[in-house]
Amino acid sequence: MISALSGMTGLGPEMPFNEMVVMDDSGKPEEVEIPERRRALVSQLQARVRAAKKFHQKAFRQMNFDMEAVFRGYSKDAGWGDNKYVANILQRHVHQRTAALYSKNPKPVATRRQRLDYQHWDGKPESLAQARAEVAAALQVGMPPPMKSALVVQDYEQVQQSHTQLDRVAETLQLLFRYFMNEQTPTFKSSMKSLVRRVITTGVGFVKVGYEREMDRSPEVAAKISDVQAQVDHLRRIAEEAAEGEITKDDAEMEELMLSLESLNTEPMVAVQEGLLFDFPECDSVIVDPMCRNLRGFVGANWIAHELYLRTDEVKEIYGKDVKQEFLQYDLKGNPTGESGEKRSFWTENKEEIRDGLALVWEIYDRQAGLQYVVCDGYRDFLTEPEAPPMKLNSFWPIFSLTFNELEHKDRLFPPSDIKLLSPMQHEYNRAREGLRQHRRANLPKYAVAPGALEEEDKELLKNPSPHSVLELQGLATGQKIGDVVQPFDQVGIDPGLYEVHSIFDDVQLTVGMQEASFGQISKGTATETSIAESSRVSALGANVDDLDNFMSEICRAAGQVLLLEMSGDEVRRIVGDGAVWPELSREVVLQEVWLEIEAGSTGKPNKAAELQNIERIIPFLIQIPGIDPKFLAKELLKRLDDKMDLDEAIAASMPSIVAMIQMQGAAANVDRGGASGETQGMQGGANAPLPSPVAGGLPQMPALMN
Repeated sequence: MISALSGMTGLGPEMPFNEMVVMDDSGKPEEVEIPERRRALVSQLQARVRAAKKFHQKAFRQMNFDMEAVFRGYSKDAGWGDNKYVANILQRHVHQRTAALYSKNPKPVATRRQRLDYQHWDGKPESLAQARAEVAAALQVGMPPPMKSALVVQDYEQVQQSHTQLDRVAETLQLLFRYFMNEQTPTFKSSMKSLVRRVITTGVGFVKVGYEREMDRSPEVAAKISDVQAQVDHLRRIAEEAAEGEITKDDAEMEELMLSLESLNTEPMVAVQEGLLFDFPECDSVIVDPMCRNLRGFVGANWIAHELYLRTDEVKEIYGKDVKQEFLQYDLKGNPTGESGEKRSFWTENKEEIRDGLALVWEIYDRQAGLQYVVCDGYRDFLTEPEAPPMKLNSFWPIFSLTFNELEHKDRLFPPSDIKLLSPMQHEYNRAREGLRQHRRANLPKYAVAPGALEEEDKELLKNPSPHSVLELQGLATGQKIGDVVQPFDQVGIDPGLYEVHSIFDDVQLTVGMQEASFGQISKGTATETSIAESSRVSALGANVDDLDNFMSEICRAAGQVLLLEMSGDEVRRIVGDGAVWPELSREVVLQEVWLEIEAGSTGKPNKAAELQNIERIIPFLIQIPGIDPKFLAKELLKRLDDKMDLDEAIAASMPSIVAMIQMQGAAANVDRGGASGETQGMQGGANAPLPSPVAGGLPQMPALMN
């Protein structure tokens, strides 16, 4: 790869030229006439996306208002200023709700589909044991086994072998997905937490599942596995422009090319890595078909578009197309810019001077046509040849949406955010506190005197006297009392009822389920009322956590499909290990058998008090049921304690419990001393002594039942 960059006229045979570009005799690109029907299709797609963007303009504007309100503590339409009193309860709510909804690392679990695979065995252990006994007895005497029994045994062994192989594939897939979760930059957990924060703030969030191949570069620069390919594409673009004469030897980019080539030649060979990546588009960068009826799964939508702002150099590096001559320029805030530099805004009047000259690229996924289009606003051709999406997913869409406040509304696709619902309470809180502050300022001590009764020097002395000072007032006659000249001004007392804010938090609780104590204040309600409010809040959070778990499972299932279809066995074994098992059969068949999902409740913050109370009640009954797995009980208990202990590493198969080993050691020592063995003392041995009473509020002590 590095040696291919050493030439100044080209960077190797992998140079990404478009199929419609040919070279003339001098080696420069020669323009080819684009068919009229192709131009018409590109223009139609661009107009479709622009119309949809205008259709959702009100929702996008509200998203920007909500983000600004969280930052400032008030929205723009409130008529509030920075010099006014602001207590930002919106930001507090966002942080509190984010911590409650997404407080732990999500745990991916690969699951094998439960199916009725046995054709001859009825699933009963007794019939299997009987069939095996009949087969063994027949083989012992040299007779052929009964046909029915042989079919049962053969059926069981074949299915078990298939299940074992699929379980190994599931374990490999699970480890592979965890690897890419950890390799994500920024980390998957921090990105998902930002997504939850975005949904609370704007009402919706999106995740795009992608796959980065070797010698390939995706436009989602925020979620790169490796930036080596971006460096290669950058150098390739500079070398092409140098070969075409667009860059001379005295230009700064030529010096940049020489320095980069020298640096690459001195560095060791670096392989470009391939693998899974996740992109988190901004809330207003996914343009949805106006025919869509539900954001979850994009029900009713025929197409969706992902909007990207790229420099023209990046467009050439990624797509191999030079759009500098014909494209509509945009600034960093998405406002179109004219040749004179004047900015036209879709929904703002911002005239701030910021860098412009960006190209607006749309990746359009058309479900009806089954194609992915990539167009640039104002450019008359496709940036890449239209083709089927590179990843084959069951949902077709590589983008997934998350919402918490879903509503049924015919004309409103995007649900309201928590910030939109809380804005009236935020404004009323600010007004109440600002009124109290103004009243306090108005009640500062003031004094009244008759006109001309005091000199100007006397007024200055009365304004800021030093402690224990003796004031000589020129306007005060000898023997005259100060009260006859200066009189205190009567103040209007402050009525606390005019500026109370507790009723505002009652509305906050009714609107978003957050009670006053959640914001750090002491609630005025009784303990019973606070407990009921907390139960209501936990129920609402539980519903949102379920939505988040389902959303994460959708992402994991799509990611598992991508890994199974795209990754090679050699690459998987390099990452997971030589013991990895990767499908050798048709991968489409494996997709129907194994999938990834998120373990329920592995993301949100648990209600420890309620969950511990429930498990304390049920464990004494569970341990008396035959066949209950102690590992299962320990796993459920650790989950409710929110402990980070990995139970799979702690438990060794076929090993008795620690209590049982201690009992066996004690019994052996007792026998060596000539005492009674554990058998003579009963089934429990030395542990049959009365147990101490359980601690109040704790689990009962049952060491003898844990072996």
